[in-house]
Amino acid sequence: MKKVYVLLLVMLFIIGCTSLKKVEQTEELMGTYYTITVYDTDTAKSQKAIDEAFAEIERIDNVMSIYKNTSEVYLLNEKKELTNASDEVVYIIKKSMGYGDLSDGAFDLTVQPILDLYTHTFNDLKRPPTDEEVKETLRAVSYKDIKIEGNDIKLTRPGMKITLGGIAKGYAVDRAIEILQKRGIQHVLVNAGGNMRAIGSKGAENWQIALQNPRNKEEYITLIELDNNAVSTSGDYERYFNENKTFHHIINPQTGYSATELISVTIVTGTAMHADALSTSVFVLGAEKGMELIESLENAEGLLITRDKKIIKSKGFSPDSIS
Repeated sequence: MKKVYVLLLVMLFIIGCTSLKKVEQTEELMGTYYTITVYDTDTAKSQKAIDEAFAEIERIDNVMSIYKNTSEVYLLNEKKELTNASDEVVYIIKKSMGYGDLSDGAFDLTVQPILDLYTHTFNDLKRPPTDEEVKETLRAVSYKDIKIEGNDIKLTRPGMKITLGGIAKGYAVDRAIEILQKRGIQHVLVNAGGNMRAIGSKGAENWQIALQNPRNKEEYITLIELDNNAVSTSGDYERYFNENKTFHHIINPQTGYSATELISVTIVTGTAMHADALSTSVFVLGAEKGMELIESLENAEGLLITRDKKIIKSKGFSPDSIS
């Protein structure tokens, strides 16, 4: 009877898996496209959970956007100080400063003035910035000069501005996953333009992510299986200002110029926020120091692609070990 009972359980599990139905939705938020894919037996429950998850992502965007004139981050950039900031904004800024310390300054949320300079010179003046312009603007960059006392935040350097672009998308993915899990969803993938986190599976198969060749969209380098973990890729092809991609959105805060040793960094780790911040940090650090950082961390693996197309993997990076 015990064998029959076990067999019956297996049959019920297989039937349960095959009855999972896919519900998927995409929305443009936080400067990218978020896609939420759910597998569940109840499509109405799935859709309701997805709607709540998107509402949470939109709420985060309304708080942390540098472009929306009612957001806390926008007001901080404009006024250079923010009193009684939300616990959430204080938390994310402190986490960002922590990644700055972890990466020896490679991750710096105060690089926004450099990005503003690039936007102005390339879009308005139709030329790259001069060395003198970069040097002058770099005076406004230093996360160590953000002062936080309780929930009061102050930017102490003239012209200083912050951006949460290297961490907020990952944070929003994690919050969306939390919302979905609270609503009883056990199988879901949240994808924010290459910053992804998955739980469960998609029925009978694990979640598989194709790592795209950054110089050829028709090719992929490897397949990564995800199960209750996250992957993030940072590359010079995401947002760039000139055709050869020597000026792009990932800034080295030490020089004021875009980091150019690597063209792509992929990090696999436990949460989307951690993967998001680490991929940016490693991209700026470059191959040697970036890999040293990855290897020093628990539960983090990485794949780096250099400008001459060399692929470098951390010791534990393989489709099997990170699935």
